Amino acid sequence: MAIEQRVFTRFQAQKTVASIVLITFLFAGCRWVFAQAGSNPQTNLAPTPPMGWASWNHFFCDYNEQTIRDQADALVSTGMRDLGYRYVLIQECIAPGRDSQDDLVVDPVRFPHGMKALVNYIHARGLKAGIYTDVGPYTCYSKPHYQGSYGHEDQDAQTFASWGMDLVEMDYCNRAPDHTGREIYERMAAAIKKTHRPMLFYICSWGNEDPWTWAQGKAQLWRTTGDISSKKDDVEWASVVQNFELNASHAAFSAPNSWNDPDMLEVGNRGLNFIEAKSHFSMWVISAAPLWAGNDLIGMDAATLKVYTNAEAIAIDQNPLGAGPTKVREDRKGLQVWAKPLGNIGSGIDAVLLLNLTAAPAMIGVRWADLGLLGKAAVRDLWAHKNLGEYADGYQAQVPPHGSVLLRVTGKFSWKQGAIYEAEWPGNLRTAAASLVACRKCSQGYAVSLPATKGSRDGATVEFTHIVVPESGRYFLTAYGISSISDDQTVQMRVNGSPSLHVRLWGHAVRGMAVPVELNRGNNAITFTSRGTKDVAIDRLKLNR
Repeated sequence: MAIEQRVFTRFQAQKTVASIVLITFLFAGCRWVFAQAGSNPQTNLAPTPPMGWASWNHFFCDYNEQTIRDQADALVSTGMRDLGYRYVLIQECIAPGRDSQDDLVVDPVRFPHGMKALVNYIHARGLKAGIYTDVGPYTCYSKPHYQGSYGHEDQDAQTFASWGMDLVEMDYCNRAPDHTGREIYERMAAAIKKTHRPMLFYICSWGNEDPWTWAQGKAQLWRTTGDISSKKDDVEWASVVQNFELNASHAAFSAPNSWNDPDMLEVGNRGLNFIEAKSHFSMWVISAAPLWAGNDLIGMDAATLKVYTNAEAIAIDQNPLGAGPTKVREDRKGLQVWAKPLGNIGSGIDAVLLLNLTAAPAMIGVRWADLGLLGKAAVRDLWAHKNLGEYADGYQAQVPPHGSVLLRVTGKFSWKQGAIYEAEWPGNLRTAAASLVACRKCSQGYAVSLPATKGSRDGATVEFTHIVVPESGRYFLTAYGISSISDDQTVQMRVNGSPSLHVRLWGHAVRGMAVPVELNRGNNAITFTSRGTKDVAIDRLKLNR
C-alpha cells in the first residue's frame, strides 16, 4: 500500500501525458492493423510491444506460486498494470515430468494448487499469464530436468490453452541435432493456432536461425540476442549495451505484431546504478522492445519504480508505427545519437536518444538534418517531463558517463530530402510468392524478391502500406532494387488501386530517375507486381516532393 500511495499522484499525471501521445499517433497504424486482421486467432495479438513481468532474471528457479501471486499483486498496486504491464511470465522449473498420457505434470511443491488456479489468480487481477517451454525434450535448467515440448508440441499447446495461458515462450536448449529450431518453432506455432485460444508466441532462440526473417505470422516476438545476463539478480553494463546494439541491427523488422526482443529488463537488479538503469530503459523503449520487468517488484525502491512508470518513455515504446531505432550520429566513439520516427515516416516527430557509452561526461548533439527536419524544432525531455523550447539546427546536452537524454522532437519534415520505405518491413503485405532475400548491398541488408511470372497471369506482389503524406498532390518516387546499372528490370506499380504502370528498379550505386505519383493526404498504398521474364527484388522506395 505504501508503494501505491507514492506512485498514485505521479501515475495520474503521467497517464494523462501517455494518453495524449498515444492517441496522437494511433490512427497512422490503423490501416495496417485492419489489413492484417482475419480469422486466425493469433492475428493482431501484439499491435504494440507486449509488456509485463518475467520471473527468470531475478529469481531463477527460487520461486513458487506465492512468489508469482505477489508479483501479480504488485503490478496492480504500483500502477504498472494500468501503464500496460499486463503479462506475468512464469519461466523455467515448471513440469518435472509427464503422466501416463504424456501430459505435463507441474511441480507439486512449487505449485501446490496447480497451474490453472494460479492462472485464474492472475486473470482475476486484470492480467495475462505466460508459460515457458523449450524446443528440446528438456528445458535449459539441468538439475533436475524439466520438460520441454519436443515431440509434444500439439499436446503441450492444448495443455497451455486448458490452463488459460495467454503467452507461450519457447527456449532453445537441448535441440535435437537432426532438427532445426525453426522446424520445432513452426510446429509449436501451428499447434497454438489449432487450440483456437489467442496466445502470443515468443521465440527465444537467442538470435539463432534469424527468426526475424521468417517468423512473422507465426510468432509475435523473438529474441535477437543471447541472454542479457547469466547471473541471478545481477547484470553488467556492457551486456546491456551489447544487446541493445545487436538488436538495433535488425530494426527494419520491427512492426506491429513483429517485435525484436533484446531480452528482459534488469532495472532494479544488481549491477546498474540509477543513471545506467534509466539509460537501459531508454534504449529498450526507443527500440520498440517488449518491456519485461525482470526485478522483484515487491522489494523495489522508489527510484526503480520511477523508471518503470515513466509514462512518456513508455509511450515511445508503444508508438503504433512500431519503428526500430537508427543510429544517426556518432561523432566520437561511444557518443551516440539514436532516433526513430513516431506516428509515421515523415511525420516530423521523432524520438531521439543521446547516449554516452564512455566513462566521462560529454556533450552530445543531434542535428535536425539528421532527422530530415527543416527550420526550428520543438524539444521535450521525457525524463524531466519538460518542454525545453524550440531550437534552430539542432540540440545538444551534457550527458553523464553511461547516461542518456531521451527526447521527443517535433518539427517540419523535409519532403525535398525525402523519406525512405524499406521493402522488408513486416508491415508491408506480401503474397506467398514474394520472399525475403539477404542482400549485402541493400540499405538494411535485405530485399523482397518478386519471381518471374513464367507465363502465369498472377505475379508476386509487395504492397507498401505505410506511405503517409501531409498533403494531397504530386510526389516523386524512386524504386531501388538489387539490379546493376546495366540491368533493365521493371515491375508494375499501382498507387491506391489506380491503373498500373511499368517502373524501372534502379541499382544501389545509381541516382535513379523518379516517377511522379499522385498521393492522397494521409495513408496511401503502393503495390509492385512482377510481370516480366526475370526475377526482380525491391530494396526500398524513396519519396520526395
